Amino acid sequence: MNQTIGKRFPDLEMPDQDGKKIKLSDIAANFPLILVFYRGYW
Repeated sequence: MNQTIGKRFPDLEMPDQDGKKIKLSDIAANFPLILVFYRGYW
């Protein structure tokens, strides 16, 4: 497994809860950001 801790994450664009596209850079606004992908039981 290749881990890149401390590297810059790509500026992904994803839909928000309302279906509008938003970039990670818009959410972070120059602050550190931790992104977690979680798959629950739905």
